[in-house]
Amino acid sequence: MISRLAGIDTVPNECIIAIYDLRHDGFHTPTIPRPHLLKRQLTITAAPIDEPSLMAGRQLSRDMGAVVCFLGVVRGDEEGKPIGAIEYETFLRMAEHQFHLLFDEIEKRWPVESVRLVHRIGVVAVNEPSLWVEVVAPHRGEAFAACQWLIDQMKRVVPIWKKPIGPRPSRARVLPNSNCIVG
Repeated sequence: MISRLAGIDTVPNECIIAIYDLRHDGFHTPTIPRPHLLKRQLTITAAPIDEPSLMAGRQLSRDMGAVVCFLGVVRGDEEGKPIGAIEYETFLRMAEHQFHLLFDEIEKRWPVESVRLVHRIGVVAVNEPSLWVEVVAPHRGEAFAACQWLIDQMKRVVPIWKKPIGPRPSRARVLPNSNCIVG
């Protein structure tokens, strides 16, 4: 009955919400947020990042014209001191929650079709990948902007902590009462 009075067509098995707007003296249908259209893949793992496998699993529609991939590797120094590795720790449920909030924001800001992100936890050696991100969008500007924004925000809000591990101790040792070095 209300739908006829408000001039709203009904569809079987669907709920229509109509709100009387006193400011405009009439009914209107509120804007309902669209469902998630952004394809998301999030992996937080202790396993090494298999970039060739990730690239082979890429899927994109015919309308997409840009794929931006970022591979972050562990540098050999942290705050000016040499290191051998970084140990990454996380509060997994909170990290997943924060990543999905970031993905939600990407969906609002850019016409991105998909985001895939892999972050290592545990000990990651120098020159080994610790982060892999892929953003698929219609144009390169959108893909680059979304990828950079995601990485910047991830470092700011996602609870993943890193602890530098010093360089590997030398295997060489001096024998007691000797000038000989065994290595």
